Amino acid sequence: MNDVKVNDTHSFALVGHSGDGKTSLGEAILHLTGATPSLGSVTEGTAHLTSLPEEQERQSTLTTAVFGFDWSNKHITLVDTPGDSNFQGNGRIALSAVDGAVLVVSASAGVKVGTDRMWRHCESLGVPSLCYLSGMDKEHANFDSAVASLKEMGANPAIVTLPIGAGDDFSGVVNLLTMKALTEKGEAEIPADLADAAERARGQLVESVAESDDDLLEKYLEDGELSADEVARGLVVATRSHSVLPVYCGAAHSPSSSGALLDGVLELLPSAADPEAWASTTDGEPIPADPDAAFAAIVLKTAIDRYAGTLTVFRVICGTAHPDTPILNATQESKERLGKLHILRGIEHVEVDSAGPGDIVAVAKLKSTHTGDVLCAEKGAPQIAPIPIPQGVISYAISAKLKGDEDKVYASLGRLVEEDPTLQLGREESTGEFLLTGMGELHVRITVQKLQRMFGVEVELKTPKVPYRETITRKAENVEGKLKKQTGGKGMFGVCYLTLEPRQSGEGIEFVDEIKGGSIPRGLIPAVEKGVIESCEAGPLAGYPIVDMRVRCIDGKHHAVDSNEMAFKLAASAGIRAGVLKAKPTLLEPVMDVEVSIPGQFVGDIMGDLSSRRGRVQSSEAKGSTQIIKSQVPMSEMLEYASQLTSITGGQGEFHMEFSHYAEAPSHVKEKVVADASGAEKT
Repeated sequence: MNDVKVNDTHSFALVGHSGDGKTSLGEAILHLTGATPSLGSVTEGTAHLTSLPEEQERQSTLTTAVFGFDWSNKHITLVDTPGDSNFQGNGRIALSAVDGAVLVVSASAGVKVGTDRMWRHCESLGVPSLCYLSGMDKEHANFDSAVASLKEMGANPAIVTLPIGAGDDFSGVVNLLTMKALTEKGEAEIPADLADAAERARGQLVESVAESDDDLLEKYLEDGELSADEVARGLVVATRSHSVLPVYCGAAHSPSSSGALLDGVLELLPSAADPEAWASTTDGEPIPADPDAAFAAIVLKTAIDRYAGTLTVFRVICGTAHPDTPILNATQESKERLGKLHILRGIEHVEVDSAGPGDIVAVAKLKSTHTGDVLCAEKGAPQIAPIPIPQGVISYAISAKLKGDEDKVYASLGRLVEEDPTLQLGREESTGEFLLTGMGELHVRITVQKLQRMFGVEVELKTPKVPYRETITRKAENVEGKLKKQTGGKGMFGVCYLTLEPRQSGEGIEFVDEIKGGSIPRGLIPAVEKGVIESCEAGPLAGYPIVDMRVRCIDGKHHAVDSNEMAFKLAASAGIRAGVLKAKPTLLEPVMDVEVSIPGQFVGDIMGDLSSRRGRVQSSEAKGSTQIIKSQVPMSEMLEYASQLTSITGGQGEFHMEFSHYAEAPSHVKEKVVADASGAEKT
């Protein structure tokens, strides 16, 4: 690796929907290049890219796998990403750190929701992509139908390899750039029965290339043809400008088809030397991939080993990384020191002396570095934006199964959250519950499974309590809050008069001091405010925090001997309790912005289901073959939505949600919440 030039250093990610053959394609490429001694199989549990027990059990990729290897005087890093929507966030992170992507699509089923989503992420991040139609040897494989689904997705497919047969008859591909057949016996002439189809497909490829470049189009219109070199160069430009999506095809057992794809990766996708890949956040100028410049890198993965500790995987953007070198974590503003550098090759870690631009390597035991962070030299390095981390969409209340395991559970969970940044662990103050938030139900449950395997602790998952809020709906004037206590000796005395007024949603609690004439000494006013604020932590309806209320302290009484801070704090608390009840309190429920991505045939069912959940559909928009429905739905109605969506769509739907606002709960919801709170108090 150390002798490979920057323009011969490549990295690419395999992305797409779950089950469409990404890992099988990766295994084929690794075996073809001699990076692995045997052809790994997902179904047989021998894949080099799926090493976790949970992955082998489910026969599915659950986390990003990184495999670096040398081939044909080039250094290549292959990144296999999860396709399940529960884990696709890791793929989105990886896309921010590679030179290009291969969108893997089933030749039998065509574009799916996960395909569409990952292609759009490639487009939004500016990552040039190729497409590989996998499983041409499978039953029901239909090349033309799969290509048509790419067009429906909104892509502009340009066919580069044409299949020779399909299903059991699949025997290789025709490379339309060289106009040669590639079979397991090697390069050959195009079969006679495919000659006309190959000529037509070649003509369409040339047209697609010409249309993406004005000069080539002019020449094509004049001459009716382009030279082989012009087509090749034009296809490079068209691919990197996202004008076309080059399409390859093949089967996992076919070295010829995976070899043609790898050639396309190296020829069409950028290398680490691409000057447009990275830009400075200070002036927007491209960052040259100069190995002699100040070091800068981006972290794309964190792995936790129970015994070895934390492994940080980063991609070098510029400069050269060396072991035992002090660096800066620019995101966390902390100092680190690089240890030994390793290339990841599945479960094997190969130590290297240095890593230059484009290399993806791992280092152990960095103290405060997380996925998405920027690492750089202490002086002179360019400023680079960290990788944005996708936010989770579903939360579960989590607790230790055995008493006494609480500290161990939350410490172990913290390590898993560090490994997978799309997980979040936090505490909801109003309910007192610890919440584990992930990208989906399966994501959370797999995390619990890993927690038990890696750290030997068991937890219980429950549907979380909804963080309701309470507020007032009308003004309550001159409410007395009073504390008068005499037990012999010095007593406790304090009186304050409060006026409560509703505020606009989101404005919070405001305390206004309107005391004049010393009815309450100035030194005791902060105690009144403290009593007001603390009393708002639990409202009178169901014990939820009170929000969006103005409290004006307009008058009061004090005693020269018996008045003190505690007396006025308690007097204010009594005034708030009485005042809120007079001001017609109500319950507020959190409302979520919900975005559901589904195949078009499920639109009616999903809209009906959202409406039954008191949801308000805001819009419905088609993006290729996927329909995006945006709505606002009360959080209480979405707690178990993941399983319902799976049931309706047969697992083809995805949803994301985030908090929007609080709204007044309808009477039947309010009555149930209040009744539940009263019952809990009695027990």
